[in-house]
Amino acid sequence: MLKIITQKTEWNKAIDGFDKKDFYHCYDYHQACLKEKEATKLLFYESGETTIAFPLLIRPINGSGYFDAASVYGYAGPLVSGFGPDFNFEDWKKQLLTFFSENKIVSVFSSTNPFIDHQIELLSSFGDIESLGNIVFFDLERPQTHLKQYSKTTKRYVKRNKGLFNIREGKSEEDALLFLKIYYRSMDRLHADSQYYFKLPYFLDLLKSESCDAYFVFAISNDSGKEISAAFIIRTNHVIQYHLSGTLDDYRHLSPIRTIIDHTRKKGIADNYSFFNLGGGVGSKNDSLYDFKASFSKTRIPFQVWKFIADDEVYHQLCREYPPIQDLDKPNYFPKYRSSLNNS
Repeated sequence: MLKIITQKTEWNKAIDGFDKKDFYHCYDYHQACLKEKEATKLLFYESGETTIAFPLLIRPINGSGYFDAASVYGYAGPLVSGFGPDFNFEDWKKQLLTFFSENKIVSVFSSTNPFIDHQIELLSSFGDIESLGNIVFFDLERPQTHLKQYSKTTKRYVKRNKGLFNIREGKSEEDALLFLKIYYRSMDRLHADSQYYFKLPYFLDLLKSESCDAYFVFAISNDSGKEISAAFIIRTNHVIQYHLSGTLDDYRHLSPIRTIIDHTRKKGIADNYSFFNLGGGVGSKNDSLYDFKASFSKTRIPFQVWKFIADDEVYHQLCREYPPIQDLDKPNYFPKYRSSLNNS
């Protein structure tokens, strides 16, 4: 049976029943990610011993009367419990196809979360799974391996920076404004896409959410007494996410963010978390950001996404109406018609 959940209390009650979950699945995060005219829905499926909760954003397609579905920014995908060899894949697929058809949903795109079991098995039964690259993480249950995996450069910065910076944590609105000042400057320097310029309400909603522990970590220069680097850290269940970060240009050569990551790693161990996810490169590419993260840990895992065309005829009709933009940086953009709509 498939049930559609849209209300906060019922949504959070549904995902509370799963041992493994992340803040990317909670109601508050979905609300923080909503854009105009979009809606959030939790597809809650039960069959025998198996329970699945699949959160999605439902997006209108440029006044066409059709919609598509997508996961939130980050590592989402379905939550799964009680999954076994007797799972009825055909019924799962039938229930989803009926929902997509009744709601005129043309295509579905979802990230997956490598720290949640059975997602790939569940989604690969229909649609396509694509590996975009690796993500880097710490296994916090094996702390004895961490420093051995630090690169020589990271070891040098972490050791030297003990005398240059102090660390403080915070979660006030003033802290959010201070973080944005640092973060936006980093995004400006990188000429980042507009989607990465998160607004103040996004942070305030997550800071006050009861579904996760969100806070900022600042590196403070001992010389100036000012916050010069910062990260937005979000902890849920057994996983810590290094969500966003930035450093002022004048201090980049000192790499204070390394001190922040090392501090967060140590705190995660002390607080009995299992994983600290640093993520991957921009757009999951093996770029300089990925190389920076890889200087902390040799523990990697593939980041995979799910792509599904629910209505082939309408999908190709939309691709004709909104011809895909050829982007060498995003050759496998999905859904293809969105590459044109998102740049119009």
